[in-house]
Amino acid sequence: MELIERISRVLQNKPEIIQRKIINKLPRSVKGKVLRFPKESVLKNQILNVLEGNKGRIFIFPSPSCPWGYMFQRPQQIARALAKEGHLVFYMTDTSFPYEPDWFVRGLLEVEPNLYLFNDNNNGTTLIQSCANEQVFVWQYWPHQLKTISNWEGLYSNLYKIYDCIDYIDTFDTYDNIFIDFEKSVVDCNCLLATAKSIKNDLSKFNKDVLYLPNAVMIEDFMNYDLFDWPELEKIKAADKKIIGYYGAIAEWFDFDTVKYIAKSNPDWTIVLVGEVYPTVEMQVEELKQIGKVKVLKRVSYNKIPHLLSLFDVAILPFLINEITLSTSPVKVFEYLAGGKCVVSTPLPEVLEIEGVFIGDTKEEFERQIKVALDMGEEKNHIEMHRKVAEQHTWQKRVKKINEII
Repeated sequence: MELIERISRVLQNKPEIIQRKIINKLPRSVKGKVLRFPKESVLKNQILNVLEGNKGRIFIFPSPSCPWGYMFQRPQQIARALAKEGHLVFYMTDTSFPYEPDWFVRGLLEVEPNLYLFNDNNNGTTLIQSCANEQVFVWQYWPHQLKTISNWEGLYSNLYKIYDCIDYIDTFDTYDNIFIDFEKSVVDCNCLLATAKSIKNDLSKFNKDVLYLPNAVMIEDFMNYDLFDWPELEKIKAADKKIIGYYGAIAEWFDFDTVKYIAKSNPDWTIVLVGEVYPTVEMQVEELKQIGKVKVLKRVSYNKIPHLLSLFDVAILPFLINEITLSTSPVKVFEYLAGGKCVVSTPLPEVLEIEGVFIGDTKEEFERQIKVALDMGEEKNHIEMHRKVAEQHTWQKRVKKINEII
């Protein structure tokens, strides 16, 4: 009954999203006409015009992709950083994501200098054919992108393949051949990257050089940013209450017990959790919301995050320690630091590598570290100290490291 009610709400509130999902299921030729994709000749001319002015390398992020308009993560940030370095980047999108900007991409869409979203309704075939006289670097980060890349290799022989192992494989949406595709991607790539030391160790069995390249931050995004209305949070601040904040996915690896403990033990704090709630943990989230001092807000777009973060008094990363999080390099920790915030985290191995993060290995210690962080959080020297740590971990520094070896 609950599922039916949820579907009913979606149909009532977002009928255009349902319509887009139906259109996406149409045969490719029909979908191309319905959505008015440009003719192949027009697309090729657009691509050749872009290639003509390029003086850097050419990088393609293949489909199926992490949607540009979804949670802004490593693939999007690396694409941005490569473009800022003067390279030409094509980031493929598709209509399976029914929100902007992905849904509206028909051919090329320049989102930043040197950075183009691309959808030809043909898995990038038009793009790869247009690059026939160029050296192309393909940045693969999911096993199921292998099919697209294999199809390209039948059309084009000059691909330099980067495989970026971004997560423990069990975090991906599974399918029958995922482990076969994963191994083939790793074995056949020209450059192999790992976001965590544990992942690097696991990849050593393939007898290949592996570059450890943890996540990072686009620090300028957190120095100059747009302001938005956050009436609920501003009301809390006006009452001189402390906001202990988290943004990101709320999923199976989230430590609900610790959050529940600190919320109940500290009535002067408000715990603010902002992000997408995974269906598997909806009941735990509902339990948290019954505690008056816990606010759960919907996921927000990346451009709103810097201002959101500025309203936090302390930023937290309350993750369980398990097989997934042992291999997790949390982007948000670097972003928290770039925002000048004191960060309290559970003892994830990759977080222990980052200077200046407060670690709580029990719920009691987590609470104590928040109190320590609150005491020093507003001191200007600590704000600058956190930003200096973030400056050591920028996406620009990460991609320069890549460019040195490829």
